[in-house]
Amino acid sequence: MQKIFIDGVAPGAIIAEDVYGMDGVLLVKRGTMFREQYITRFREAGIQEIFIEPDGSLSPETVKKIHRSLNIQDVIHEKTRIHAQAQIKKTMMRFRSVSNGDIYKIGKIVENMIEQLLEQRDFVFALSQLRSVDDYTYQHSVNVGVLSMVIGIELGFKKSELKNLGMGAMLHDIGKIMVPESILKKPSKLTLEEFMEAKKHAQYGYDILSQTDMPEEAALIALYHHEKYNGTGYLEGLKGTEIPIFARIAAVADVYDAMSNDRVYQKKSSPDKVFREITHLGDLHFDAQVMEAFAKHISIYPTGTGVILNSGHRGIVLHQNKLYPESPKIRVFTPQHGNLKRMYFDVDLSLNTKWYIVDTFT
Repeated sequence: MQKIFIDGVAPGAIIAEDVYGMDGVLLVKRGTMFREQYITRFREAGIQEIFIEPDGSLSPETVKKIHRSLNIQDVIHEKTRIHAQAQIKKTMMRFRSVSNGDIYKIGKIVENMIEQLLEQRDFVFALSQLRSVDDYTYQHSVNVGVLSMVIGIELGFKKSELKNLGMGAMLHDIGKIMVPESILKKPSKLTLEEFMEAKKHAQYGYDILSQTDMPEEAALIALYHHEKYNGTGYLEGLKGTEIPIFARIAAVADVYDAMSNDRVYQKKSSPDKVFREITHLGDLHFDAQVMEAFAKHISIYPTGTGVILNSGHRGIVLHQNKLYPESPKIRVFTPQHGNLKRMYFDVDLSLNTKWYIVDTFT
């Protein structure tokens, strides 16, 4: 491996060692594919250099060329996402004194997100790619809120409905501030008593939000987001349309994002495995109509996903092929070549019968 300044690392390079911030928080794990958005975040965390795999070093000129060529966008602006995470963190750190001012600020952030989402016609939801382990709850909350609104847009909700949906979805886990950290961060399986206490976060969350100006239909998301369509969820074992539509939507978003990221007690699954597992559950756990809306904006291999081809090449997903979802367009990196024009090449797997995806990496 080789140590290199972050400005000289190219997209597609493989990070060889865990990267920690100055405060000791793990920012990204070894084996992760480097992305342009990491540069600003690493700088903010006091990181100037990282270790990469030997063939991942490219000249600054090549880095800039590849940066321009990728153009992978999140469905909401980076500044909006960071602002939302910070506000949710502030709100949840207030413990039992969540104020109407907090709810108002989150409402304004959600309104901004809605406008950004409505500006796009054919968006595909993309998860925040770089996560701090300690800030998982806040980043998860934002993703659940955004994906819930994406589903709501597909279902034809009005702006006022989208706002309530987004607010409630982003605060769906606020009740966890009442659950002991020893339970929330336990790395092993919970005992029955611990699990029963953990489940109470749904009721706690509803109780907290009910004491604010949060609309009732939004507050009910906190209470019912663990209910399942076949009646096997908690807290009340509601079934089918007994579960409010907002909670049915947030339930899908919650499970998708949770499975897609490392948690204290469970490693994440690859995007394709998450997609297949959730769609396999179908209307057992989720509303079929909600699932259909979800599937329209989630790809088996989302744009930005690192993939490994049967040829051994590593690359990143550029575009989706709706008719052939398992064969997207890939940008393949070849940093071992000295010729700038050969540092990468694009291939449409739907038109190439020799190459196919065998695995993914982050």
